Amino acid sequence: MFKVSAKDIELVEPYVDLKVKPVDAFFLIAIGLTYAGVLVGIVYLAAGENFLKGLRHGFLLGVGLGGISYLVVYLNNNYILPRIERVFLWWIIWCGAAFFIGFFGFLLTYLILHLSKAEIPSFLRQKENFLLSAFVTGILTYLTGLLVYLFVRMRNRKEAMEKLAVEADYKLTLRMVDVHFLINSLNTILELIERDKKLLEDFTNHLVRYLRGVLTTAKIIPIRKELEIVKSYVFVEKIRKGREIVLSIEADEKLLDEPIPSLILQPIVENAIRHGMPEDKGKPFGISIGVKKNGKYILFTVLNNGRPIEKFRPGVGLSLLIKKLEVHEGSLILKSKNPPCFMILLPLNSQKRGMTNESAHS
Repeated sequence: MFKVSAKDIELVEPYVDLKVKPVDAFFLIAIGLTYAGVLVGIVYLAAGENFLKGLRHGFLLGVGLGGISYLVVYLNNNYILPRIERVFLWWIIWCGAAFFIGFFGFLLTYLILHLSKAEIPSFLRQKENFLLSAFVTGILTYLTGLLVYLFVRMRNRKEAMEKLAVEADYKLTLRMVDVHFLINSLNTILELIERDKKLLEDFTNHLVRYLRGVLTTAKIIPIRKELEIVKSYVFVEKIRKGREIVLSIEADEKLLDEPIPSLILQPIVENAIRHGMPEDKGKPFGISIGVKKNGKYILFTVLNNGRPIEKFRPGVGLSLLIKKLEVHEGSLILKSKNPPCFMILLPLNSQKRGMTNESAHS
């Protein structure tokens, strides 16, 4: 038994948590102005100089820090991240860049004050204090940049996870209603028109329920509705393929109204039908689904009596499912290869807020 990892499908931009947006650069300028102005004003006051003069010089330093920060952010996004292969290397570059911003920002500010013949405090005109001040400014800029980065990283990861959920839902939906499935279903309808009117009615009803479930279902639905979609899908596949597919469901009644991400069982059932169907057409293909509580989790099991799994590597459908589950703090587990059995673990009650929001907007 092991947790299944998704194959490499790029749904979000690589290193998205390291990318600083232009609006963040203006945020850096605002921080630079505020912290440099106040800090330098306090240092001037402690050295017996005028606080307002320190505030003005600090604002000038802040403009220098912000300007250089904007340049570094531009270079980071356009020239460093596209070429970087290891995050550790990026950290080294970023640490050096943050110190560089502070150190040379201080030197630039001092040069501007000197050339404009502004009154520079005597303690800064001493070489030792001058270099120490530049070094300390570099260290403080690095620490401030680290805090800003942590904020940006959390925000970017949140946005990336939201985008991942949307992309995974969209691509998973497209796979469920691909062209081959629709064409084969239409051909089955044409065959049933002349052969079996009652079966035609049942097939059409289940096909409509399945398509409606895939295309119009909310992102968060009760387990009861998820199982209904799977039942309709299995019925459609049974008629399309002309095989005896027996679906059995054993679910805890108390869990049927629990909210879960929609369309998480169908990809596993589809995978079972596509790859596990016995070669002997006279042998019924059994799929059993179990739903029960396991501590703080809901445990789904999907077991079939078909061909054993030999070399397992998740395809696009299961990979998209895994990414979707990760967004909801869930996981896909391959419990056994013979008989083939997958499990899904989802935190209990974690989706209730999402289903409430869906209901409010519907």
